[in-house]
Amino acid sequence: MTGAVLLLQIALRIGGLALVAVGGGNALIPALHDVCVTQLRWLTDARFAESVGLAQVAPGPNMLLIPLIGWQTAGLAGATVALAAFLVPSSIVAIVGARLLMRNAERPLVRALRWALRPVTAGLMLCASVVLIATAQQTWPAHVGLEAIAPTLVALVVAVASTRIRVNPLVWLATAALVGALV
Repeated sequence: MTGAVLLLQIALRIGGLALVAVGGGNALIPALHDVCVTQLRWLTDARFAESVGLAQVAPGPNMLLIPLIGWQTAGLAGATVALAAFLVPSSIVAIVGARLLMRNAERPLVRALRWALRPVTAGLMLCASVVLIATAQQTWPAHVGLEAIAPTLVALVVAVASTRIRVNPLVWLATAALVGALV
């Protein structure tokens, strides 16, 4: 496959996915995995999981994953094309859509649409979590100490507590950081 054909394929696949990114870029992780690992074999499962991890811990925009995939597939040109394909079409749709929604915010159909998209977003985020767990291929340690299970326990406690206690999300973040530092 020539470089130009590969760049066009990156642009079409990433751009197409960006147009259906309901809930933001992280909701695309399962679809990205399907395209980049299963269908086109640009990356392995392990490489994809590493890329997601790197994109999440690196400072900057949350969707660093997109140029990482492009870079690993076709170098600097691939990263540039992937990022442009992800940002430009979806930004145009978001700007036009936001203007239309704001102009018609009180219409029953618009209110119903906004309400209906909430569970879709939550479901996509849950699906992204399942895909990442499946691709990480980590085994449970033979000797399980508190340091091995603390992050999972903290996440579960915060998830349950945040549905019952209404406080600023930064309180939960600070509490989780404090528990992590103590453990």
